[in-house]
Amino acid sequence: MDNAVALRDEITEAKIIEYLDASGKTKDLLASEKKMFLNIAREFGLNPFKREIHITAYDTGDYRQCSIITGYEVYIKRAERTGKLDGWEIKTEGEGKELRAIVKIFRKDMTYPFVHEVYYIECVQLNKQGNPNAVWAKQPRFMTKKVAIGQAFRLCFSDDLGGMPYEESEMPQEEPRNVTEELAGRKEEPPKRTAKQKEVDEAKQQSATEKKAAKELEQLRRSVWELIKKLPADEQPKWIDQCKGASVDTLKQIIQAVDGYLLKLQQQKTEPQRSNYGPGGEDDNGEPVNQELEIY
Repeated sequence: MDNAVALRDEITEAKIIEYLDASGKTKDLLASEKKMFLNIAREFGLNPFKREIHITAYDTGDYRQCSIITGYEVYIKRAERTGKLDGWEIKTEGEGKELRAIVKIFRKDMTYPFVHEVYYIECVQLNKQGNPNAVWAKQPRFMTKKVAIGQAFRLCFSDDLGGMPYEESEMPQEEPRNVTEELAGRKEEPPKRTAKQKEVDEAKQQSATEKKAAKELEQLRRSVWELIKKLPADEQPKWIDQCKGASVDTLKQIIQAVDGYLLKLQQQKTEPQRSNYGPGGEDDNGEPVNQELEIY
């Protein structure tokens, strides 16, 4: 049986799901991410329990990132299983930005060795400040070698390793972040409402508006009544009739009218009243009298 087929038969869907459940990743992955991980692991016969493949996912929405990763040792093992690998070697040259890793792979079916170079400056992973992240800053040579090995073996054994997940050092790595500052800088979007929720909210808003209008109407009616009680008894009925079924605006107009009428009555009470005695007036005997009297 072909090695690839045997590996696919060994890595079953149930086994991969068991790994995801055991590692606690099931709840963190989207359905599409879980399906992709399962398909890649099965297609290449990668055993997650042996750390031949793993998945990382973090953040949500537009910030969501998911990476399916393998180890550089997997490339070497798969190359050995082909029966064509005849040895390999790696070395580094230079320092700092001039650092580079050189991989030489010998195949039994090739006359000359396969040589591949990787430059540190081209593969180093940088943080948001533009500096090497923690792992690359601590182990620049080792990380550059890992990238070189992964690339070299995929190129040299493209029929067997082509399409496999990248080695971890080739993938962007999550840096420790100040989550509080990030969240503070993001605009929190209100949750989307369903049609039913919108209908309920609109009904509540309408009910609140109606209650507010009813309360205002009741207060105006009481105010009008308090004013009408101050009117002469014989004038109250006509104003009461006007208030029946009146709207808020109409009641406000009635209040202004009654208030103005009461003010007018008050002014009439305080104005001086003239007697029949005065210029051009006559006393009881018909005699003209020029004296003017004021009654308060």
